[in-house]
Amino acid sequence: MACFLKAPEGDKKGCVVFTTPERDNVIRNSPGVRAALERLKKRYLIGLHHNWHDYSFRYDSLFDFSMAGDGDLIEVDNAPFERIPLDACNFSPNFFLQPRAAESFWDILYVARAVAFKGIPELLSTVRALYDTGHMYRVLFICPTQKKTELPGIADLREHFEAMFTPKERQFFTLLTLDWDYPFPLDLETLSFFYRNSRIFLHPAPEERRCRTAAYAWAGGMPVVANEHVASILPASFHKPPYLFKYENPSDIPAAVINALQYTETNETDWSVVSDQFSSIKSAARIDAMLGEIATASDRGLMSPHPIMPIGLDIRLGRHHRLAVGGNRIGYSIEEFCDVLMKCGDDDLLRCLNEADPEIALGRYVQDPPGVTEDVISGGKRGHTSPLPETVSSTRRTASPEDGAAAAAQQHRVGWALWAASRRWLGARRKR
Repeated sequence: MACFLKAPEGDKKGCVVFTTPERDNVIRNSPGVRAALERLKKRYLIGLHHNWHDYSFRYDSLFDFSMAGDGDLIEVDNAPFERIPLDACNFSPNFFLQPRAAESFWDILYVARAVAFKGIPELLSTVRALYDTGHMYRVLFICPTQKKTELPGIADLREHFEAMFTPKERQFFTLLTLDWDYPFPLDLETLSFFYRNSRIFLHPAPEERRCRTAAYAWAGGMPVVANEHVASILPASFHKPPYLFKYENPSDIPAAVINALQYTETNETDWSVVSDQFSSIKSAARIDAMLGEIATASDRGLMSPHPIMPIGLDIRLGRHHRLAVGGNRIGYSIEEFCDVLMKCGDDDLLRCLNEADPEIALGRYVQDPPGVTEDVISGGKRGHTSPLPETVSSTRRTASPEDGAAAAAQQHRVGWALWAASRRWLGARRKR
């Protein structure tokens, strides 16, 4: 979504980042929205978060920089553009950086939505091949689902899974489908429990790059089995065991999994350097420094001294205004977002940035119809505008901070219950 990344102060710039789906579906199609972004540039650097790699990228000067990894973008006209080699996957919450379980329960973990590009057929084929050769590893596949799923060659995921694996095999291979609060049914603290209690992470997606679920694994010191596309977020010097067990073709995945599970780490292993690449705190400091360099190089002025708040950026950088569902969506428009960012005073913006979800917090300032006076700059400091309503207009469906807090509380209660149940189940299994 349009992510409020950094608060401005007086004539010093803040920063806002939009997603490529927002660019393609809204900004490019609406002169009014594009004009709103142009006005933002008086007060903010504007970034573009690439939610997918783009080998036919065309630079648009509306955006001051792109957020994408090395090799993710090829500019068709070889035009120069600023790029920050970080994105949502570099902001893993601290839950994933906690010490791993001394004795992991699951051998293999995969976490993926039930969508075509996640490599679910490849996962099922890999486990089938492992079991056929006597490698009865304990596998956990956590899969958020919608009412209707579109998977290549799979009409019904549960039926397909049960046809491929016998009841006895399903005692070792757990397909945990979650059909609520798509696409994020678990709070991240609960999800991190499954990571810490699994030995390796398998990511069989054929072409996906910048994978957040693989980043969570590397952040927590967890070996990953993946191809070169998934591994693009990992520095090249770590493209080796025990950090990465790389394969070329899907038929090679079973051997890579066996190698990963049989590998013995040495004293030369340095997980701390790998983990730092995906730490939200370390990445926030890196991107802050890069923004300062971009602003100076482009004569856009100075960046404000306010730090970047890393909380939630693993999700917030990649979600959208009115273009997705559930926790991947914000319910007010990009134009309303831009209007609030221009008309709110510095203190109000900073207060929103320090809340648990800054974009939802900004929703309290969305009004219908607009009745805010023009911004005033007084002595180099942006003055407060006329009061904005604390409640959401009844004529617009707008996400309010209260809505966000209630959703977060509900998600936490569900996640905690599942975590507690998992702990009981884990204890019972270990006693057998």
